Amino acid sequence: MGIRADATVTSKGQITIPKEIRETLGVDAGTTMEFTLDEDGNLTVRPKTPPMDRLRKVQAQLSKHDVDLESMRTESKQAWSSHREETESA
Repeated sequence: MGIRADATVTSKGQITIPKEIRETLGVDAGTTMEFTLDEDGNLTVRPKTPPMDRLRKVQAQLSKHDVDLESMRTESKQAWSSHREETESA
């Protein structure tokens, strides 16, 4: 089972993340947090991963499979070029 902890919202709308959760997530001062509220009212809070870190993770996953990253880059560039051309002519 996960970690459960309570926190109180201050008059300024601030919440202190409990120590055990900060340590488990590796959250330090200055870490950007991402809040997601779904349609059912469920709130997810997690450290925001920098875009380059997310891309490196995807690249690591793809490298475990027989994927030609260079052809993916080429196809992506071509798709974006045609998308821009369609958008500009509209």
